[in-house]
Amino acid sequence: MKLPPSNTVVWFGVLGGGLAWICQFAVNLAFSFAQCNAPVGRWQLPVRALEIGLSAVAIGIGLLSMGVAAWLYLYTYQFKHVPEAERRGEGSPPPTGRLNFLAVVGLTVNLLALAIMVMTGVGAPLLSLCRQS
Repeated sequence: MKLPPSNTVVWFGVLGGGLAWICQFAVNLAFSFAQCNAPVGRWQLPVRALEIGLSAVAIGIGLLSMGVAAWLYLYTYQFKHVPEAERRGEGSPPPTGRLNFLAVVGLTVNLLALAIMVMTGVGAPLLSLCRQS
């Protein structure tokens, strides 16, 4: 019998991509504020290089999180091996059905977060800095 994955692994598979996107968004916003609101004569940030590097790290974390969610889904997608007591909810925690549901949620959320991170990682460095509309 295989041991179930730890809660940390499960929740990384569900929330890893979304949290990476939130961090990418917040840090990119801080970079933009630091660049556009800097007084004259102050140091200049290489914002484009920082955005590209941050996006690459965030996309890597999102891909890793999606891989964990896919592994978790493949680990739990067949319910034939689940004993009858666990199907009734009397088995050992965590129930396989719950792990399968969280894996599907992780695949969905991570796919959306990866799409947003890729669009941000490609688009943000191409835009002009500090343009008022």
